[in-house]
Amino acid sequence: MGERNLSTQRTRIVLGNLALIKGWFVATALWLGLVTVVYIVAAILAGRDEPAWDMEAFMFWLALMTWGAGGALLLGGPLAVVLGLLLRPVRGQWIHVVVFFAVPAAMLWAWTGFSTDLPVMGWILSIGAAAALGRFSVRGDVEVVSAGRGERLEENDSGHG
Repeated sequence: MGERNLSTQRTRIVLGNLALIKGWFVATALWLGLVTVVYIVAAILAGRDEPAWDMEAFMFWLALMTWGAGGALLLGGPLAVVLGLLLRPVRGQWIHVVVFFAVPAAMLWAWTGFSTDLPVMGWILSIGAAAALGRFSVRGDVEVVSAGRGERLEENDSGHG
């Protein structure tokens, strides 16, 4: 009747209430920040001085930000939920981080037709890295609980009503 050791007991990972929002925000902000820095450097290296080009560059940057944040919300958020649920039995946080890098990167690589062009690979790897860093940022919001705990609660609840 003693407590079983957590190392031999089936456990699962449960994230805190705001972990998804925090991880998504970190990943999105990092990626959009990186895109902004790369875009500014590219604009400086292009060396154009026409005022019309400045407005065009700003509008293009704004479109990148909109598409990046929208894609992260519509695709990255649901993917993070699915990966989080699939990884619940895995206690190793570094495995979660690696999976959050590998899965989005692999999906994007397949979507690009397995392109090996350097700019495309940079884009793919930057999104994978941002997703991994977003997952890394919520490592402190993790709680390891008994996998059977939810089953016992259901049994108790069904007996009372």
